[in-house]
Amino acid sequence: MIFLGITAAISLLYVYMTWIFAPPDVVLGENVRIFFQHVAPALVSYGLFGGTLLCGVMYLWKGDLKYDILGAVTIKLGLLFTTITLLSGMIWADAAWGTPWNWDPRETTTLILWVAYACILAYRASVSDREARAQFGSIFGIVAFPMVILSYLSIRIWETLHPIVIEPSGLQMEVEHMMTLLVAMIAVTMIALIMVELSYKVDSANEKLMRIRMERS
Repeated sequence: MIFLGITAAISLLYVYMTWIFAPPDVVLGENVRIFFQHVAPALVSYGLFGGTLLCGVMYLWKGDLKYDILGAVTIKLGLLFTTITLLSGMIWADAAWGTPWNWDPRETTTLILWVAYACILAYRASVSDREARAQFGSIFGIVAFPMVILSYLSIRIWETLHPIVIEPSGLQMEVEHMMTLLVAMIAVTMIALIMVELSYKVDSANEKLMRIRMERS
């Protein structure tokens, strides 16, 4: 409850800084506010898919189903945040470049990333054998992770319209925008952690319920 309260407070601060505190951009004007709804979910989705990778490795090593359940949760939530990333990116692209989609390397690789993990989720839903679902789901979660790396590095590998915000020297933006992005990252990360915990508890309860039903049948 304490963590939930802190998350709520930081989320309200995030809303305030996004829509009131952060000044309009010199070029994009008020449309710069879309930026904070785009970057934070994108980075959080990368982190969630990193969690999928870690859970896959742990399941294959330990054989404990709790890692498979958690890995499935990170895929579902990673897809949710990637969807937010794609939709907010289309709004940003329309404001910045005049078209919502132009097959830019970052757009394309992020879409491929979404499709790859959506296929893993579809596979998991289609397999009834619990052991096979956990084993191959974990393997696919590990194999798909290079797409996360490719999506992140795409703006450095290919020529792109997408701005490079994070440089080795720091964030390339105004101080107010930098502060707002930092708060956005903290708020969205905390929200994602709460969603992971709740989803894990629900899926774990469903798993136990299914085992009880199988034992009784």
